[in-house]
Amino acid sequence: MASKRKLKKTMHYISSELITDVFFKTLISDKVNEAKADELVMEIAEFTAEHIRRINHGGGGQNPKAVKDYFHKLYTDWNKGVEKLIEQVEKLK
Repeated sequence: MASKRKLKKTMHYISSELITDVFFKTLISDKVNEAKADELVMEIAEFTAEHIRRINHGGGGQNPKAVKDYFHKLYTDWNKGVEKLIEQVEKLK
């Protein structure tokens, strides 16, 4: 991990791309339920905000191993969550 700042920017970028995909699908297809799309956008925003708060918390204090473990778990949770969100965006019809 290079820095908290870069990690936050990366998370914001990924979430904005997911939200863009949702809006793009609603504009292109007439079959997409707009209420479900709005719920998905809110879920993406809440998911990102939760992980940004976790970055700000830091975890572990001065112990480098604890900090490394904390951010490794955060990164793993982020990847799993993004995979689930991508699946939901793909199923959106």
